[in-house]
Amino acid sequence: RIIVSSLCDTTPSAMVDYAGLSPMRSWVWYQESGEELVIFWICVALNLSFLGSAMLLLNGVEAPYGRYNQAEQKSNKHMIMRWLCSVDIPAKPAWILQECPTLLWAAYCWWTAGPVFRSQSGNQTLLLCFVVHYINRTVVFPMLSRGSKPTPLPIMLMALAFCAVNGYIQCTSLTKFVAVSAWSPTTCLGLFLFFAGFCMNLHADHILRNLRQPGEKEYKIPHGGLFEYVSGANFTAEILEWCGFAVASGFALPTVTFAFCTACNIGPRAISHHRWYLEKFGEDYPKTRMALIPFLY
Repeated sequence: RIIVSSLCDTTPSAMVDYAGLSPMRSWVWYQESGEELVIFWICVALNLSFLGSAMLLLNGVEAPYGRYNQAEQKSNKHMIMRWLCSVDIPAKPAWILQECPTLLWAAYCWWTAGPVFRSQSGNQTLLLCFVVHYINRTVVFPMLSRGSKPTPLPIMLMALAFCAVNGYIQCTSLTKFVAVSAWSPTTCLGLFLFFAGFCMNLHADHILRNLRQPGEKEYKIPHGGLFEYVSGANFTAEILEWCGFAVASGFALPTVTFAFCTACNIGPRAISHHRWYLEKFGEDYPKTRMALIPFLY
């Protein structure tokens, strides 16, 4: 990979084999040794585990948090689900704790990145996108939220584990092993999709946050923005974000893994929400609204 010296060499003479840092090369990291090999098998494990969880979620198993973690519902759940719901953590500290490993990894990896990656504007931009999203998710979103249901401790720990592992593979890849061109067509298209998804996600969160007045507990039908087309507007927007992130990276394996895991995790939740809305509001619910993909599904 490195023609003259290592990526951490700060001398001008360090010349890099950029072909060896191609995003598509990450799909054959199983041929490598060291950290690239570790990241490759982490990606394989994540893809398989989230595919399995998606199959369960699509077959009627509901992740027990949010509206599916109501006290009156717990006694009717399977033994395993009752265990998952046994200890609740207040929503705000749960969100902050489970999401913060991503920002810690971003800070550490940038601090230890070699000059090759610090000078790559494509890498800088993608890492900044990652950080901006998780500043919102770790700090802004929980601080602005109100009336959120508590999160079961096991669910919070699973989310924390994913954020820790995913933060590691995303940030390590972008600061050690993958060079991203700033002005390639895929980078520009991916960044457009990412920021479109990010803005729609912020708007969807704003709509949900303001559905109820202080003191109100009853669920209401959300309207406006992407909610006019899908029941899971916030989920659709976040999937679009990370698909754009994967495109912008040049389809590097870790970023594609992130997009796939996101779709497997919150895609079925959007479908569950849609079914829940239909059951709760019946004829009052908009007939043309889809679950996840506008006009299609």
